[in-house]
Amino acid sequence: MPSSDQPILEVKDLEVEFHTDSGVVQAVNRVSFDLYPGETLGIVGESGSGKSVTNLTMLGLTPQPPGKVVGGSVKYDGQELLSLSQKQWQNVRGKKIAMIFQDPMTALNPFLTVEEQLVEVTMLHMGLSRAEASKHAIELLQKVGIPGAEKRIGDYPHQFSGGMRQRVMIAMAISCQPDILIADEPTTALDVTIQAQILELMKTMQQEFGTAIIFITHDLGVVASICDRVMVMYAGRKVELSTTVNIFKHPRHPYTMGLLSSAPRWDQGEDELQAIDGQPPDLLNLPTGCSFNPRCQFVQDECLQQTPPLITLDEQPVHQHACIREIRYLKENR
Repeated sequence: MPSSDQPILEVKDLEVEFHTDSGVVQAVNRVSFDLYPGETLGIVGESGSGKSVTNLTMLGLTPQPPGKVVGGSVKYDGQELLSLSQKQWQNVRGKKIAMIFQDPMTALNPFLTVEEQLVEVTMLHMGLSRAEASKHAIELLQKVGIPGAEKRIGDYPHQFSGGMRQRVMIAMAISCQPDILIADEPTTALDVTIQAQILELMKTMQQEFGTAIIFITHDLGVVASICDRVMVMYAGRKVELSTTVNIFKHPRHPYTMGLLSSAPRWDQGEDELQAIDGQPPDLLNLPTGCSFNPRCQFVQDECLQQTPPLITLDEQPVHQHACIREIRYLKENR
């Protein structure tokens, strides 16, 4: 495990395109961020904002073609990941960086028992014998709260409920005690009780192993409860990044403000919720200037002409945003 004062993951100017029959989609546009050991980074944004593609690319799982990494760098503990061969990836995926996929029913192999899928990971990465791997698999299922693990381990995925399948996915992800865990909306289809249990399980795992977590979600309530920092994405770009407290108390980008205003909070009534006008942009036909300008209540002439640069505010904790209105305000008040 790298030192906690140095990032374990460094993503710089990542660019990913998809070549389709209708044209080229720039799914990820010069996205940069760091991840530190033991922290939880939340990535939020509407569907199509580039959250999942960013993280799949970091694991070398973007389908090529139609996808193509056209620029940038992804470094784990100083090692460049984008240049790894498929054989080299086998020493990283699952062992160093693991992922909980959004839909456990499609991520788990329906033709193999839970035991077969769990032991495969630990036999490959940890060199365990079949007997050792089976014992370890039962311990993992017990750790994630599956009752009767000794009997359930021989069951197939369809014999588990949605919440239990998600627990199996978490057990598989933490089986080799990875340094980084990427959780792609792991609680989306679950009821609130199971959701709370899984979030608590992830917190416990983080405290036990010191795992760094990237948490992809639409749920700002989850972000508030589990994340240390938050990165907001829109139309493939990072538009804001800061600590969770800073994002909730002092949002700078109008899109972030819109997300917060549209989410229910304990200190406001339901009639105060405000939806963001319009629809997410068509990535094949992005507007000129700021991609958010058709939906922004603060739009100015400059917003229609130029893409706002990402700036870092001269304050602690570090706060980055990409909004011309905010940039102009800062210049006028220096």
